[in-house]
Amino acid sequence: MKWKVLALGLMSLFIGVTIISISSIRVPDPLHSTSTMFNGKITNESHAILSLSDVQKGKNISLSVTPGKSLNVLNIRILNPKGTLIYDQNSSRPFFTTIVAPISGNYSAVLTNTNNTEVYTKSMFGSAILFDSNRNPKIEIQTILIGVIIMLIGIATCICWIIFESFKRLKRRAGYKNLD
Repeated sequence: MKWKVLALGLMSLFIGVTIISISSIRVPDPLHSTSTMFNGKITNESHAILSLSDVQKGKNISLSVTPGKSLNVLNIRILNPKGTLIYDQNSSRPFFTTIVAPISGNYSAVLTNTNNTEVYTKSMFGSAILFDSNRNPKIEIQTILIGVIIMLIGIATCICWIIFESFKRLKRRAGYKNLD
């Protein structure tokens, strides 16, 4: 039984690393590409803020907003680290834009519902490399996340096995000393 737990931990660790490696082929530098997502409702005259930290000057960042089945208008703004408005547009349709970061720092995308009814939206703000040619988030992003989760489960399983085996050996040693 004890070796099965170790084997399971090592297999999940191997599977997690494999998934991350294969998925990373299509997303250059995925672990250094930041993104933020918002899936939910924005009530009347409120807003959702998506933030990106440590964006480097000259990097392409993209914003994808897909409103739910409504004709409600969203005001979409992108602010640079100094709080200066660098993009402002109203849209009721699926929206996508890519901008080049003029300065390094933390960027924000603010989605404001301008109507009296709530609107559901799926939005992603992140590095342009995280989007495919059809302006959709790459499936590899979710696959990489799954790989990381599986890898962490494998690491935790191996650590637990090591701890339990260490306690068993300590008990055995303590038991042998008591017999003398």
